[in-house]
Amino acid sequence: MQIKLVIISAFAIIIYFFSNKENKIIPDKEVHNSDTIVAGTVPDYIPQPGLIKNNSILFWGKEDNLPSPFVNSDGSVVTTAEEWESRREVLLGMLEYYVYGPRPDFKINRVEVTKEYNDVQVSKNAVTHEARIYYDENRFFNIRVTRPKEEGKYPIIMRYESNENYRFPIEKNCIGDGKYIVVALNNLSVAPDKGEITREYMHETKAIMAWGYAASLTVDYLETLNFVDSTNITIAGMSRTGKAAICAGIYDERFSIIVANNSGAAGASGFRNFGENGTQAINIAKHEPTWVSEKLLEYIDDASKLPLDMHYARALIAPRVILTTEASDGADAIWAGPVSTYKMWLSSDYAFELYNCVDHNLIHLRSGEHAQLWEDYLRMMTVVDYVCYGKSFDPFLFRVNQYPNR
Repeated sequence: MQIKLVIISAFAIIIYFFSNKENKIIPDKEVHNSDTIVAGTVPDYIPQPGLIKNNSILFWGKEDNLPSPFVNSDGSVVTTAEEWESRREVLLGMLEYYVYGPRPDFKINRVEVTKEYNDVQVSKNAVTHEARIYYDENRFFNIRVTRPKEEGKYPIIMRYESNENYRFPIEKNCIGDGKYIVVALNNLSVAPDKGEITREYMHETKAIMAWGYAASLTVDYLETLNFVDSTNITIAGMSRTGKAAICAGIYDERFSIIVANNSGAAGASGFRNFGENGTQAINIAKHEPTWVSEKLLEYIDDASKLPLDMHYARALIAPRVILTTEASDGADAIWAGPVSTYKMWLSSDYAFELYNCVDHNLIHLRSGEHAQLWEDYLRMMTVVDYVCYGKSFDPFLFRVNQYPNR
C-alpha cells in the first residue's frame, strides 16, 4: 500500500513542541549514563518530544523518564527509514519480553466451515460463512466471514467480537454497498479474558498476544479465498481487543490499517500516567495478569524505570496507517488514560516522519464514555474508505493535540 499525502497537521505539532520544550527522552538503557547524544541531520525535521535541533544537528535529551525507540544501542539517533527498519526486530523482542509474552508459532492445521447462508439480516446481497480455525489437532477458534455475493475481490475489515450473534453497525453498508468483507473473530474462543488460560486455549502466551496471533492465523486462511483483496486488511478492536488489534498490527505487516478504540494501557495508552489521576496505566500488570507479561509487575511501584512504553508499539506501525479513537470524560474514559495516549501518539510520530507519512499516524478524542459509538465507527470508515477507495480525507482533523500543555 502506497499512500502519500502532503497535508500535515503542522500547527498542532508546533503547538505541542513549544509548550513542551523541556520534555526530554532517555535512550535505551545501554547509554543511560552517556552525555547528551549528537546524531545526524534530518532535512525535513518535525519537532518531536525529546529531540532538539541546533544548527541542523539533532540532539537527544535524557532527563525525562520516557525511553526512546529511536536511539540505537551505540547512542546514535535513527535518522533514516532504513535505520528504523533495522531496529524493528529488537523492538519487537522488547515488546514480547516486557508487554505481550512470547509470540506463538502455530500454523493452521485445518479449517472447518460449520455454516454458510444468505445473510438477509445484514443485507439482501450478503453471504456469510462461519468457520473453526484449528491450529493443532484439537484446539480452534471461531470466525464469521460476511461478504457481498457479487463476484470480485474485496478489502477486509476484521474486528474482534465474542458475541457471535452480534452484527457490527457498519456491516449493512459495507456489504450492501458492495465494498467490504467483514470478519468477526471471537477472541474468547482463543483465550479467556478472565481467569487462567487453560490448555484448551492458546495457553502458550498471554491473552493479548494470543488474540493478536489468532488474527494473523485468520489472515492466513483469508488469503486462500478467491474473493479477498489481501492488500487491504483492517484490524479493529475496542478496549481490550483494541490492545489486541495493535499487537496484531505490529507483528504482522499484512494489516494495512490498525484501528483501536479506547484501548487503554498496553494498547494506545502507556504504563506511565503523566500525572493523570484515575488511570489504570502500569496497574494493568496487577489487575489483568493473564493479559500481559509478568515482567511488568517488576515496575508496578515505579513505571518510570520501565525501559519502554507503548509508543514503541505505535511507532512500529509506520509507514502503515493507525487510527486510535479516544474518549475524554465519560464512564471509564479516564481509566483508559487519554493523556498518556496522546503522549504515546506524539512520541511515535518520528517513525512516520522518517517515511514522510505523519498523516498515517491518526488520533481523535471525543467527549463521552468508554465505548465504541456510531461516531467512532464513522471516523474509522472515513479512514478506511480513504485508504481502500481513495475517498476524500482531511488528516488534520485526526491530528490535533488535545493536551498541548500536559
